[in-house]
Amino acid sequence: MHPERDIDNLLCIHASLQKDTHMVKIGKLKLALLLFAACGQILLSQTANGTGYGQTKDAAIDQAKRDAVEVGLGAFISSETEVTATSFSDNIYSKAQGFVKTFNIISESQGPDGLWEVTIEAQVTQILDQVMQDEMALQTLLTSMNRPSIIFLVNEDNLIDQTASDFAETQLLKMFYDKGFDVVDRQLVAAMKGEPDYNQALSGNVAAAAKIASQLGAEVLVLGSAKISSGGKVKFGKRESNMFSGQADINGKIIRVDTGEILAVVPQARGKKVHISESTAGTNAVNEAAAVLGSDIIRQLIEKWSTQQSNFIKVFLVLKNVDFGSYMAFESFLKAQTVPGIRNAYAKSLDDGVAEFEIEFEGKAVNLAMGLSQTSPDGLSFKITGMTGNRLTGEIVQ
Repeated sequence: MHPERDIDNLLCIHASLQKDTHMVKIGKLKLALLLFAACGQILLSQTANGTGYGQTKDAAIDQAKRDAVEVGLGAFISSETEVTATSFSDNIYSKAQGFVKTFNIISESQGPDGLWEVTIEAQVTQILDQVMQDEMALQTLLTSMNRPSIIFLVNEDNLIDQTASDFAETQLLKMFYDKGFDVVDRQLVAAMKGEPDYNQALSGNVAAAAKIASQLGAEVLVLGSAKISSGGKVKFGKRESNMFSGQADINGKIIRVDTGEILAVVPQARGKKVHISESTAGTNAVNEAAAVLGSDIIRQLIEKWSTQQSNFIKVFLVLKNVDFGSYMAFESFLKAQTVPGIRNAYAKSLDDGVAEFEIEFEGKAVNLAMGLSQTSPDGLSFKITGMTGNRLTGEIVQ
C-alpha cells in the first residue's frame, strides 16, 4: 500500500465533488459517503511486515502478527492502574486494533541461544467483515487458535408438535461446519442422552455441560435454548387464510470449557415463517432464528479471537502445595515479566494450598508453559504438570 496514493485519491474525490456544481445536495452527500467509504476500506486494509521473537517458532510468528498489525494500522496506548492495600502500580502498554487476514513467512532463523526470529508479510485490516467473508482468513485464524473443537447442547421446546426436536442444534452445527469449525460428531453427543449430566446441561447447568464437553474432547461449548410456537392462522384483513404462522425464539452463549470464560452471548434471536403446514412453519421459523444466532456468535468469536491474536490471551495457572509466602512470591515473579510475553498477572485466590493466577500473555498457553518451565522465582522450585487450552496446572516442589 502507498499512503501518498491514498491521499491523492482523497484529494481527487474532494476535487470531483467540488467541481460538479449541478449535483443536488442529497446526491452529493450520498456520493461522498460511498466514495469515502470505499477509500476507508482501502486505507484500512493493507500489507505490512512484522518481526517477532520467541522461544518457539510459533511464538515468534504470534509476535510477528501483532507487530504487523501495529505497523500497518497503528496502536493506541492503554493504561491500567492497580491499587492494593500496600501498593500502587500503573501499567501502560500499546494495544493493536486490527486483524490478520493471511500471512507469509519472509525469513526465519534460530539463534545459538535457541531464540527464534521470524519476519512475516501479512494482510491486515480493521474491517471485521473482511475476515468473516474471507474463507482463507477464517481458516488462518482457526489454525492460530489450535482449531478448537466445538460441541452443541441446545434444549429445544417444540410447542407445535409437542415432541422432542433438535432443529436449532442441527442448523447451528451445519453453519459452524460449513465455516470450517471443528465440530464434535452428533452421534457422540446423542450417546450421552439420558445421563444426569446431560439432562442438567440441557436445563442450563454450565458445570454439567462443561463436564460433557470435556469428556468428548471439546474445548468450546455452545449452550442454548429454543422455543417453537404457533401464531395461529394468518389473516388477510378480516379473512382467515389456510396458512399458519410459525414463531421461534432462541438464545445461546459460547463458553471455553477449561477456563469457564464466556466467549460470546446472544440473549435473543427470533424467527417467523408462514406455511400451509403448521409444523413446517415452526421448523422454518426456528431454522431462521438459529441462523441469526449462529451468525452473531460466529462474528463475536472471530472478533474476540482476532483481537487476542493481535494482543494477548488470558491464561489461568493453578498451583498446588502453595502457602501464603510462596503465593505472594509467585505473584511478584509473574508481575516482573521474567518470562517473555507476560504483560500482566493477577493473584486470584489461595484456598487450602491451591493458588490460582490469571496471566495476560502474548502468545499461546503452550509457550507460556515452556517459559515457566525454564525459570522460577528465587528460593522456589515448581513444575508444570498439565495443560488444557488456556489453563495450566503445576505444583511447588518442596
